[in-house]
Amino acid sequence: MSPVAAEPDQQGIMHGMEEASGELGWSASLLDAALSADKQVSLVETAINRGDAAIASWTLDPNVVGGAYEKAKQAGLPLIGVNSAGQDVTTSVWYEFQRCEPGGPQAQTAKRMNEINPGAKVIVIGYFDAESTKELSDCFEKEAKAAGLEVINATQNEADTASGSQRVFEPLLTKYPEVEAVWCYNDESALGVGAALLASGEQIASKPGDEGVVVTGLDGDPTGVEAVKEGRMSWTWDANTVATGIATVGAMKEALDTGKAKEVVIESELLDSETIGSYVKPEDRGYTLESLPIKK
Repeated sequence: MSPVAAEPDQQGIMHGMEEASGELGWSASLLDAALSADKQVSLVETAINRGDAAIASWTLDPNVVGGAYEKAKQAGLPLIGVNSAGQDVTTSVWYEFQRCEPGGPQAQTAKRMNEINPGAKVIVIGYFDAESTKELSDCFEKEAKAAGLEVINATQNEADTASGSQRVFEPLLTKYPEVEAVWCYNDESALGVGAALLASGEQIASKPGDEGVVVTGLDGDPTGVEAVKEGRMSWTWDANTVATGIATVGAMKEALDTGKAKEVVIESELLDSETIGSYVKPEDRGYTLESLPIKK
């Protein structure tokens, strides 16, 4: 159950789920909540009513969907949270960068920003209406403060698109011309920010010694990868989406077989000007249910 199926990372997860389901002789289907927590409730009920064996869900608002998750549990359906947890969630599969762990990807991003522009003034472009993305921006803001950065503004990209991010960021650039770094909750938002900066004559900084503004994304979408290659984005974190989808099916199987399942964290990989040359598409990495990049 996707929060918004149009997102490239969601498509990667689904690719992995289909691949692993085929390996097991199962079938997988996609339900799209289209960023609506209310629709997510009805989709859980749809899955229960049509007799699905298990559900994977990336929760938008746990307060809204909690009752539906309880119904799924009562119906005997394992419910695997994707970057989500909760009372009636059987277990969770996480992107590493979603976890606010000491020294993790958000802490590394803050540290690298400070190395490029010490004490940088930072704008945060987030999406605060979904719990998982709000947790991401909260984590980064905490790590930014610890690294000695100054968050001067935090704004939502309500459209959840590159063009929406550009529209949101352009007036912020006018209001905060002193900005030295921009953290974005996904690659689409970073693309919009980068476009606005380049159109205004600014440069994108990627490493110490570079002039310009640091712009970072998350997910490792194809467009984000190209932007890093072309210098339109400083770096992004590859979520390993296909591996996440495979791991989600693995958690479903474990829950169906034993009644419980282990939590799994899938490693995220930094994609910057130094590492981007060795990038391999998620679907070409050869992961299976028995070989996954699990964070120890």
